[in-house]
Amino acid sequence: MSEIISVTQVEPLDGLRIRAAFSDGAVKEIDLSEVLAAGGVFAPIFERREVFEQVAVNPETGTIEWPGDVDLDPEVLYGRHEPASGHRIERRTIREPLPAAS
Repeated sequence: MSEIISVTQVEPLDGLRIRAAFSDGAVKEIDLSEVLAAGGVFAPIFERREVFEQVAVNPETGTIEWPGDVDLDPEVLYGRHEPASGHRIERRTIREPLPAAS
């Protein structure tokens, strides 16, 4: 069974993409455009670049969040699960996970 994954660092990139570092050492570029375009609680993040750029890691939950307590599941960001909404998230691995300690 896999360990629960958490986000350790996040950086906003061009468009609606982020670069996220995970607790296993992996680093991924993640395109959130489809998820954020869905509206609802994501509307301000999608519509206003200055809100999108406020993305940060919540050290208590181990995931990314924006003002207003809007967050995304780290397991979904990583790619272990797809969003319950059915929206697609494209990911590109920048660095593979570190080998597990024996």
